[in-house]
Amino acid sequence: MKPAAQRTLVISLLIAIGAFPDALVPIALKSAVVDRWGVSLADAHWFAAAALLGALLSLPALRPLMRHWSAAKTIGAVSVANALALFALASPVSFQAAMGLRVITGAMDMITLAILLGLLERGNPDRAGHRYGPATLAIMLGLGCGFVVGGQLAASMSEGVFYVGAVFSLLLAVAAGGSRGLLQGVSSKSETPVVQSRYWPTLCFSFSDRALSAVLTITGSLYFIGEMDLQPELVGGALGLTLLAISLGAWPAGVLADRIGPLPVRIVSVIGYASAFSLLAVASWVPHWIVLVLLGTLGIFGAGLAPSMYMLAAQRQRGAVGMGGVQAAGSAGYLCGVLSAGILLSLRETISLPGIFQMIFLGFATAYLLLNLLAVAGMAGWRSRRLAI
Repeated sequence: MKPAAQRTLVISLLIAIGAFPDALVPIALKSAVVDRWGVSLADAHWFAAAALLGALLSLPALRPLMRHWSAAKTIGAVSVANALALFALASPVSFQAAMGLRVITGAMDMITLAILLGLLERGNPDRAGHRYGPATLAIMLGLGCGFVVGGQLAASMSEGVFYVGAVFSLLLAVAAGGSRGLLQGVSSKSETPVVQSRYWPTLCFSFSDRALSAVLTITGSLYFIGEMDLQPELVGGALGLTLLAISLGAWPAGVLADRIGPLPVRIVSVIGYASAFSLLAVASWVPHWIVLVLLGTLGIFGAGLAPSMYMLAAQRQRGAVGMGGVQAAGSAGYLCGVLSAGILLSLRETISLPGIFQMIFLGFATAYLLLNLLAVAGMAGWRSRRLAI
């Protein structure tokens, strides 16, 4: 195996290990949060959102960390800190203390992912899709496995899922330490000039993708389990298969983006993804197999979202800081999605508001399309002017 391919493989494996614990919490919110502390569904949304607040707060720390510490040392240190916070979450603590611990875990997760994605920026720009495709596969595969495992463990282990996440965080620390030789920088080379893109549209892409994924994983899980009375094992498996479809399609999508450009891949993916998401509004009125088809369609079109977004962001050559900005925008989107859905659900608890879940699905799908339309217009206009010069 070529050194560049070996390096991409190792970084992708580290990303997968780091992503796995993130998916354990959403599918276990009912047993590990609502039932454990006796809080409402809206409070469960706030608990999930606390990690995103931590991710936003950690952004200023990226530059000094990368200036003074190596990538392997930084990943190892924050992974150990993440494991300690997860162990504390599994212990008998108050809900208020748990919210603070969630902020810490969110910060550690964001730092780790930003550094790993920033390392993949270094390499031949003409083959960026060959790096960010496998990286997206790793993220989605880690999340998908986390959903499946979390769904299986939620009923029997409750808060014990935090122990599982802590073990994987320690595993990531050990793996990063053992792989430090492959986490060094490499030179970039390209046979053709690279046309840079605007940075702010990539922030919009990341924001909108994560906002919609928040509604799908958090609100969708509560909808399927709490409203449709589906078993957590079934819901976890279904969402896990959706993420599996996204992960398996991410690598081919990255290769395709290297051939035709990331922006066309992005446009097609957004249209299909938003359409399938909006149709989830009828989930409670159709047979379950139709819901599975819709989730599968989400997975197919969602495969091209992250690789194209990372490729466009990588053109700015900002390393971990640039990828940290993208991740922070994604965290802000996830936070916005969780808080907005949580507010709407809290309104249902205070006033009679029928069809609230349908309003959430349709409203978020519409907002997603509009925000992406704005970002694509900004990106396409910039590229047109650059190519004309």
